[in-house]
Amino acid sequence: MKNKKRLVAASAFVVGLAVVASCGVDPKLKISPLSGGVDSSIPMTFALTPAQITEICTTEIKTFNATIDKIAGGTPEAATFENTVLAFETAGALFGNKLTPVNFLKYVSADATVRAAADACETQVSQLSVDLYVREDLFKVVKAVKNKKLQLAAIDEKLLNDTLTSFKRNGLELPADKRAEYVTKKKLLVKTESDFNTNLNDYQDELLVDASELTGMDDGFINSLDKKDGKLVLTMSYPHYYPVMENCKNSDVRKRFEMKFNNRGGVKNKELLELAIKLRHELATMLGYQNHAAFVLERQMAKTPETVDGFLKGLITKLTPVGRANLAEMLELKKIDDPTATSIDAWDWRYYDVQVKNKKTNIDAQKVREYFPLDVVLAGMFDIYQTMLNVKFEPAPELPKWHDSVLPFRVLSSGQVVAYFYMDLFPRPGKYGHAAAFTLINGYTQTDGKYRAPISSIVANYNPPSGGKPSLMNHNEVETQFHEFGHIMHQVLTRAGYATYSGTSVARDFVEAPSQMLENWVWEKEPLAKLSGHYLNKNEKLPAEMVKKLIDAKLVNAGVKYLRQAALATLDFRYHTSGAEVDTTKIYAESFKDIMLVPIQDGTHPQANFGHLMGGYDSGYYGYLWSKVYAQDMYTRFAAEGLLSPKVGADYRKWILEAGGTEEAFTLLKGFIGREPNQEAFLKSLGL
Repeated sequence: MKNKKRLVAASAFVVGLAVVASCGVDPKLKISPLSGGVDSSIPMTFALTPAQITEICTTEIKTFNATIDKIAGGTPEAATFENTVLAFETAGALFGNKLTPVNFLKYVSADATVRAAADACETQVSQLSVDLYVREDLFKVVKAVKNKKLQLAAIDEKLLNDTLTSFKRNGLELPADKRAEYVTKKKLLVKTESDFNTNLNDYQDELLVDASELTGMDDGFINSLDKKDGKLVLTMSYPHYYPVMENCKNSDVRKRFEMKFNNRGGVKNKELLELAIKLRHELATMLGYQNHAAFVLERQMAKTPETVDGFLKGLITKLTPVGRANLAEMLELKKIDDPTATSIDAWDWRYYDVQVKNKKTNIDAQKVREYFPLDVVLAGMFDIYQTMLNVKFEPAPELPKWHDSVLPFRVLSSGQVVAYFYMDLFPRPGKYGHAAAFTLINGYTQTDGKYRAPISSIVANYNPPSGGKPSLMNHNEVETQFHEFGHIMHQVLTRAGYATYSGTSVARDFVEAPSQMLENWVWEKEPLAKLSGHYLNKNEKLPAEMVKKLIDAKLVNAGVKYLRQAALATLDFRYHTSGAEVDTTKIYAESFKDIMLVPIQDGTHPQANFGHLMGGYDSGYYGYLWSKVYAQDMYTRFAAEGLLSPKVGADYRKWILEAGGTEEAFTLLKGFIGREPNQEAFLKSLGL
């Protein structure tokens, strides 16, 4: 499991987002054919001022509310699936696709005033969704459709039931006074989550060091750093943090950097997280759930907190002996540097992870990086995905951009433009700090019969070109890029007729599985040959001995890395099953000490920058490990029949990418794998 955070970001508006006629839909997977054509227009712009964002937001909210008023104003007697449920879905689709690209600027604009305006709009939209689902008049007409027991197509019946469930899960059936309290708290939660993410995106800090303190770092990295007051500047960006923590020999620098990096977000974000946990618990108990985890898991594959608890404890039991052995090997090397050392500290483990790998495989990480220039990686990645999925990617200069460094592309299938995507790959102030795939325009079948071409974007933070060298990626970043592009394919190759089920609109504990499966490609010889090429001579591929060393190093210290993921999943689970008042630092510290076996640094509060918990993964971080089980099981088909097999790729498109959330995840898995899924491949991948 990679240590970098991943997030699949969707529209802040969580109402159903599309419309489809019942006819012409695959009766098994309920996907929409493209025989009606594709609407490949570009319905968005990013050249917006704060005033324009505010105006667009106000106008679209007003238009949407007017449409909803009309739907809700109908009588129960006159309510039909078409004029109520379908109309509601249509309104949500148009509204979401209008404002999601606008609100996306909160995460990527270089202009702080634009980000602030987009943030304000996103908060308004999120709070609107709270008001929407406690409207008695709207619920009344939707419920009337259900009471008529109409003979609907299966996908329409699913949409109807899911819409009703959304009302109930948002407090609609509470008494009027409790409902008002629920709405107030839910809106405060929305604002709290938004404020947390804004603080994190805008947070600025730096560590000033002398060049002499960066022993172990290559000259290219050192020469790329800005200077301030005669010192070199280390920012809190990934392209600075990870190389230093993995390669800098100076323990004191690593310790100081760890302190600053794990205090991003500040005490303010710690307080916002604890407020969010309190509000989530109160909201869940108001609806009759034992806790927030029980509320969330009801709609996930795992279903219950007991299932998640058992899964994590079982995995931790299997991994702990491996993790202890990993740490013992790290400590042996640390004692060479510091004979008085008795343990691996938080600022040590990444460094000694690399040292153990170097010892066991004699791999030169800096040399490996030279074989992965970004342009070669992208070309190789495109080649692999195009072959496997029978699609074509082309530059799309006609697409509007939010920054000059952004790369836009169109997706063709059978010669027809079916989607677009962007890649925003380099860090800049105020930009979203992790790696993620954002849906900008949802795909769905429009009322005119055309399929709305989806649009998505990767947002990542790799080293930009510097010192006369192109952007060079380490193997971990190659894996990240391959993973995020897997999310993009899930989003843009969707054929779900309703955008409610479009793309990555699947169970949260399944959403990572398709992309996690695709990580396997960067550990195989044939794909690595396509992904590599020395920056001085791109025809010079990663040598066979380096490929072997990379593959040999895959499971080195895997116990520690997976225990870290288990620690994060466990602390998330404890946060959301421990009541309203939670000491988040105490739980974080206990989880890392007891599970990862590496205590957090005193004086830090890393939960203040754990953005997943305020971005949709609350009570869901276990999903990274849970979905890995199914990722590895899916991979067995490709491993057996060919990594670039168009036949397996076609089945993967049909059952996983195109289907989206139209079926339960277990149904899709069984359809693709051809049998009941199991854990065997997952345990084997861990070396257990």
